[in-house]
Amino acid sequence: MKRPAPRQAALAAGWAALAWAMLLAGLGAFGVTGPDEPRYAAIAAAMARSGDFVSPRLWGRLWLEKPVLLYWLAALADRLRGVSTAASRLPNALLAIALSAALGGFLARARSRRAGWLAAYLSLSTAFLFAFGRAATTDMTLTAPFALGMLAFYFAVIDGRGPQRGWLAAGAAALGLATLAKGPVAVVLAALALAGFAAAQRRWRIFRRLLSPLPIAVFFAVAAPWYAALTWRHPRFFRFFFLQQNLERFATNRYQHPQPFWFYLPVLALALFPWCGWLGLPLGDAAGRLRREGWRAWRGADPLATYLAMWLLAPLAFFSLSQSKLPGYILPAIPAAVALIAVSADRHWQRLPRGPLLLSAVLAGLVPWAVWDAPRASAAPAAIAAGAAAVAGLAALAWRRRGAALVGATCALLAGGVLALTRPPRSRALDSALSGRPLARALQAGCGTGLPAACAGRPLYQWNLDRGRLYGAEFYLNARLTPWPAHPACAPALLILNPGSLPRFRARFPQMQLRPTSIDGRGPQRGYASRPACAHAGSGPQWPQPGAAPRRGRTSSLPGGGLAATLAPFGISRPSRACFARGQKARPPRAVAAPTGNPAWIVLAVTCRRR
Repeated sequence: MKRPAPRQAALAAGWAALAWAMLLAGLGAFGVTGPDEPRYAAIAAAMARSGDFVSPRLWGRLWLEKPVLLYWLAALADRLRGVSTAASRLPNALLAIALSAALGGFLARARSRRAGWLAAYLSLSTAFLFAFGRAATTDMTLTAPFALGMLAFYFAVIDGRGPQRGWLAAGAAALGLATLAKGPVAVVLAALALAGFAAAQRRWRIFRRLLSPLPIAVFFAVAAPWYAALTWRHPRFFRFFFLQQNLERFATNRYQHPQPFWFYLPVLALALFPWCGWLGLPLGDAAGRLRREGWRAWRGADPLATYLAMWLLAPLAFFSLSQSKLPGYILPAIPAAVALIAVSADRHWQRLPRGPLLLSAVLAGLVPWAVWDAPRASAAPAAIAAGAAAVAGLAALAWRRRGAALVGATCALLAGGVLALTRPPRSRALDSALSGRPLARALQAGCGTGLPAACAGRPLYQWNLDRGRLYGAEFYLNARLTPWPAHPACAPALLILNPGSLPRFRARFPQMQLRPTSIDGRGPQRGYASRPACAHAGSGPQWPQPGAAPRRGRTSSLPGGGLAATLAPFGISRPSRACFARGQKARPPRAVAAPTGNPAWIVLAVTCRRR
C-alpha cells in the first residue's frame, strides 16, 4: 500500500484536528438554545424512550412540522450515549464533517488536489457550516445530504468519468435523505440548480439520465416509506405538512418571518465569515468573462464553475422569492459558495488578489475581540491588543500573498475561538445567556421530586418566559412547566417569569400579591445572563430580604426607566464591572447564574391580596 506523502499526511492531520475543534469539542458545553433546538431534542428523546420511530411527538402531542431524519439520528445518539445536549447535536456535527470531506474529495477529483484541500479547510471554518453543524436543527440535516447528492449528480451527468449509474443511484439516495430531513424543498432546489446549468450550457439532455427509472426508483425507495407510513397513521399529515408547512410558508407570511427581497445578500456574507472577502475571487472571474464575451460567456464557461454557480444561485433566488425568510434557509447554498471560492483561488494561487484576502484577514482578526467576553464583546485592553495583533499578522500574510499560511493561521485562530467558547467561564456565560439549562438545574436542586407541578409544597407556574429558555428548561426537566392559569386560585404558589413582563402581569392580575423568593429557601433568586460579580466584599450585588430597602453598594441601576422602576422594590440592580478591569477573581452570588444586568428570570411567591 502506497503511503501518503508527508505533506498530504500533515494536511490530513490538520484537517482532522480542525474538524474536532470546530465541530466536536464541547458539544454540550452550553445548553440547547432558541425555540427549535430544545423541541427537536425533546422529540428525539421521546422517540428513543418510546421506540416509536414513525410518529414524532412533543410532550405526548403529535408534531408534524418537520420530517423525521434529524429525530432518527438524534434518537440513535440518545440510545447510544444517553439523552443529553451533546447527543442531540452529535448527528449534525458528524454530517458537517462528512460534508467537508466529501467537498474536498470532490474538488480533488474534479479540479485539483489543492482545490480539494482548500474546500475542506474553508468549509470547516465557514461560519454557517460549523455553527449549524453544532446545532440540533434540521438545516444541516438537509444541507449535508443535499450537497452530497449534488456532488454525485455532477459525476453522473456532467463529468462523464466513472460508473455513472452508481453516481446516479448515490445522488438519488442522498436527495431522498434530504427530503426526509426537510421535505420537498430539497427536490425543488436540485431541480432549479440543474435546470439553470442546463440552460446556461445548453445541456438539456442531462435530464434524460436524471429522470431515468433508476434514480427515480432509488429516490422513492429512500424517501417514500416514512411519508406513506405517517400518512396512513395520521391522514391529516399530508394537508398540514405539504400545504401549510411548505406552500403556505413559501407563499404567505403566516409564520411571521417577513424580510426584504435582498435579505439573503448580507446573510450570504455573514454565512461565509471570515471567507466572505474571498468570494470576490469567483465574482471577479465572472465579471471579467462577462466583460469580454457578454452573456455568451455562459456557454463556453468552465462546466464545473457554472455548475457550482447555479447551485449557489438556486437557493438564493428561491428563498428570496419566499414571503417567509430565515437566515438558515440558504445553508444549502454555502457548500457551493465554498467550492466556487476554492476553484477560483486554485486558478489564481500563484498571484492571489490582495483585496479579497485583506478583507477576510481583517474580519478574522476580530475573533479574539469577539470571543474575549462572549456573549457580549467588551473593549478590554487585552482584547483590543489581541485583536490588533491578529489583524496585523493576518494582513501581513495577505499582503505577501501567502495563501497557505493565511488559510492555516485563520483556521487556527477560529479553532482557538471556538475552543475558548466551549470552556469556562465563557461557556457558562453562554449557557446563562442563551439556554434554559441553568433554570432547569435550579428547579431540580430546589424542588426535588415535586416537579413539574409543585415546588416546596407549593404549586409551580411559569408566565411569559422567553420561548427558548422555557423550552430548554423543559427539555432538561423532561417535563412541561405549568403555565399560569387565566383564572388563578388564591392558594400560595411559586411563579417564574421574565422580569420585563412584571408590569403586564400586575396589570392583568391586580388581585395578586407578589414577593421575591427562591426555590431553595436561601433568599430572592434570579437567573442572569452572564458575568459574575467580584469576589471581594462590597462589589457584588446586594440582595435584600423581601420588603427591605436595597442596601447601598457598588451597583448601578438597571437601564430603562420602566423596568428599573418595576424592579426597584425587589432591589434588583446591576453590579459594577470595575472588578473585571482590575482582574479580580469572580464568584457567582446565590442566583443560579452570574449577574450582568437584567435578570433573565426571577422567582416570585404569589398570593391573593388581603382585602
